[in-house]
Amino acid sequence: MGMALSGHERRQAKKREEILAIATELFLKEGYGRASMDQVHARLGGSKRTLYNHFPSKEALFEAIVSRVSDRVLAALQPSLGDSDLQDALNRMGKDYLSALLSPDGLALYRAMVSEAPHFPELARTFFENGPSRASHHLAAFFREQKVIGNLDVDDPQIAAEQFLGAVRGDIHLAAVLSAKKFTSKVIEKSVAQVVGLFLRGAGH
Repeated sequence: MGMALSGHERRQAKKREEILAIATELFLKEGYGRASMDQVHARLGGSKRTLYNHFPSKEALFEAIVSRVSDRVLAALQPSLGDSDLQDALNRMGKDYLSALLSPDGLALYRAMVSEAPHFPELARTFFENGPSRASHHLAAFFREQKVIGNLDVDDPQIAAEQFLGAVRGDIHLAAVLSAKKFTSKVIEKSVAQVVGLFLRGAGH
């Protein structure tokens, strides 16, 4: 069991979350290039030192935003104790993963990065490493475990993870990004189930 946070630590954590919430809304609405630390401070209020104590630069703040959104995607890729077999696990993970990508923050972050990438290549690299690459490596670790226990037959778990996530995203994610089209839970479930079926017919035991 971890040690309980002190009152000061709780206040610091609360302030950090407040900053992140304000910055996420601002950065995803205005774009990284147009948003500024001064705008974040104007909405936050208080001392500028408080903002810079938590995040010393705009780059550090944006990296935290990317990590925060990515954490939701990674949480979606965690196997559940309630999953009775690999097919159940992949169906649930695929549905939760795609739903996270289609969330307002997930779509806004993706659009912002596509727009800003040519102007801020280092920022694009940070996004890729903390977002898509982190997700595929996370799933690849799960696939390696499944290969060891004999549930999967894949030569390269990393490539298999990238291909699986790409198939799950499919045209649904692109349609949502480009046209703001919304998809029901039933459509998402059906699409993911077909991907899982095809994947297991090729790689499952």
